[in-house]
Amino acid sequence: MADPNGDVKKRARDAKDSGASAGGSTVMRKKFKQETKVSSAPWLSKNKKGFMCPYLDTINRKVLDFDMEKICSVSLNNFNVYACLVCGTYFQGRGKGTHAYLHSLEVDHHMFINLGNREIYCLPDNYQVHETSLEDITYNLRPTFKKSNIRRFDREGEYYHALDGSDYLIGFMGLNNIKNTDWFNVAAHALSHTPMLRDYFLFEKNYVEKVEDVERTNPRCKKALVLKFGEFIRKVWNPRGFKGHVSPHEILQAISRASGKKFGIGVRSDPLNFLSWFLNTLHMSLGGNKKKSSSIINQAFQGQVKVITDKVIKKESRKIGPGQIEIKEQIQSNIMYKKFIYLSLELPASPLFKDNMDTNFIPQVPLFDLLAKFNGINVETLRNGEKRRYQLARLPRYLIIHYKRFTSNNWFKEKNPTLVNFPLYNLDMAPYVAFPERPTEETLLSSSIKELHDIMAKNKIDKKGCLNRNDLVDKINTHYDALESKRATRYDLICNVCHDGSAKEGVFKAHIFHRGMNQWFEAEDLDIKTNETMAQQVALSECYIQVYELQPPGAKVKAEPMGNGDAMNVEASSSNAAPQGDVKVKVEETK
Repeated sequence: MADPNGDVKKRARDAKDSGASAGGSTVMRKKFKQETKVSSAPWLSKNKKGFMCPYLDTINRKVLDFDMEKICSVSLNNFNVYACLVCGTYFQGRGKGTHAYLHSLEVDHHMFINLGNREIYCLPDNYQVHETSLEDITYNLRPTFKKSNIRRFDREGEYYHALDGSDYLIGFMGLNNIKNTDWFNVAAHALSHTPMLRDYFLFEKNYVEKVEDVERTNPRCKKALVLKFGEFIRKVWNPRGFKGHVSPHEILQAISRASGKKFGIGVRSDPLNFLSWFLNTLHMSLGGNKKKSSSIINQAFQGQVKVITDKVIKKESRKIGPGQIEIKEQIQSNIMYKKFIYLSLELPASPLFKDNMDTNFIPQVPLFDLLAKFNGINVETLRNGEKRRYQLARLPRYLIIHYKRFTSNNWFKEKNPTLVNFPLYNLDMAPYVAFPERPTEETLLSSSIKELHDIMAKNKIDKKGCLNRNDLVDKINTHYDALESKRATRYDLICNVCHDGSAKEGVFKAHIFHRGMNQWFEAEDLDIKTNETMAQQVALSECYIQVYELQPPGAKVKAEPMGNGDAMNVEASSSNAAPQGDVKVKVEETK
C-alpha cells in the first residue's frame, strides 16, 4: 500500500500550484482548505457520521484512567487537554506542534479523546472519529444516568465485571488511599450513600446552571468543588466502569484548593471537621442561605434544636424560723432555636483501673442515655449559673450523629474506647422532639367559643363550615390527628463510620447498608467486604460518625438482626434517665 501521507502532500502541492497559477485568489485558497480538510485521510472509508479510522484496534481500555486530574503531563496546563487512548497519558492540544501532536509522531499513538467535550480525534491527521464502539469510553469519561437506573440501584444487588478482572457492586467501589486520605474515603462513602444527596448529584442539570449563577454574584462560591464532587459521585455509581475502584485524586485536589490546603492529600484530618466544612461549602456554593430549603444540603441534613435558658434575675431570702431560711428566686426563661447539621455527643470517661480479672474493662453506654440530653427535662448548668434544657424542634431527613471519641492537647491525643449500644433500625426520636402541645379533650369541652376560635387562629385552622361548639372541637381534633399521622420520628442507620486502632496509628472504616440486598458492607479504602455476621460487627464497632435515614410516616417497624444483644433493644428507651457523661449540642449553622 502506498504511503497515504505522501499522497496527501502531493495533492496539497498540486492544489497550491494551481492556486498560485490562478493568481493566488482567495477563492482558490478557500477551496484548497476545504478539499484538504475532507481529504486528509483518503484511504479511509466514510460512514454516515465520519471516517472509519484504521487505528481503532490500537486503543487500550485497560490503561485508561479518567480519575486523575485533567492536566497535561508535559506543560501541567489544564486547558484543552486530551488523553491518549493507547497509553492513557494526558497531553495538551491537538494542533500541529502541540504536545499531543508530537506524541502521536514520536511513539506512533494516534487515538486521542478531548477530556472536556469527549470528542475523539486521530492525530497527526487531525480528523474526528465517530464510532459507536467507542461509546463506552465517552461514557466512562462522563457517566450519565436515568431515573430508572437510580431506582434499580436501590432495589437490586448486581455485581459487574470490570476490565481489570475485578467484580464490583454499583456504589460500593473501593477508594484509593492517596497518602493518609482515609478520612475522606469514609466521609465520601457516607455522602455517596445518602440517597437524597446522591440522586441530586447524579444529574448535572440539577446544579450546573445554579452554581454558575451563584459564582457571578458570590466570590466565595467554590464552583469547581461542586462540579468535581458531582463527577466523583457519578463515578462511584458507574455501572460500566473499566475498573472496580475509584481514585479520588481529582476531588481531593479540588478540596485542597477550596480549603486553602487545610484538607488534602497527605494531610491527616478528622472526618467530622471535613464533613462540617464540606457541607457548609456546598451549601454556600449552591446558593444556600438561612432558609430551610434553600439548598439540597439544608433539605437533607438541617434540623433545629430548641434551647431553653433559665436565668436567675432576682433572689430573696428571709428567716422563717430558728435555723430556717426561705429563698425565693425569680427566674427568667429565654427560648432560642438553633439550626444544626449534626449532633455531637460526648462519651463518658473511660476507666483508669483494671478489674479483678486483670483485664481492661471497656465501658458501654446506650445511645438513649446520651440522647436523654434532649428530653427537655435534664438540666445543664453553665459556668455563669444559667441552666439550659434542650429539645429537638425539627428532625432532619438524615440525622448525622457524632460521638466525641478523641481529645487532644499540645502534647498528646487520646481515644475514648467506650462502646455505644445503638440500634441499626427503628431509632425512635419521638421522646426528644418538642411537638406542638395538643389541648386535651377536657380542655376543649370546657373552653368558650372565643377560646376555641383563638386555638384555631393560632394553629391556622380554617373554621369554615363550623356551626356550633361541637363542630369547632371536631375541627381542632381532626387537625391534630392529621398532624400526628404525618409525623415521622423513626430512623434507620445507613452508614456507620468507626475508628479501629490507637489514636495515632488507627484507621477509619465505613459500614454501608445496601437496602436491596439487606446486607451490610465494610469499606476500608480499596477493600470492600461482607459476611453473615457483619450486622453484629457494626453494632460492636467504635462508632465515630453515624448517618440515620428518616422512615416515612406510617412505616412498619423493622425487625432487628438476631444476636446483637443490648445494641438491638430499641424499645428500652430511657428518655427520663440521667445521662452517663455530658452530652453537648454541636450547632453548625449554615451560612
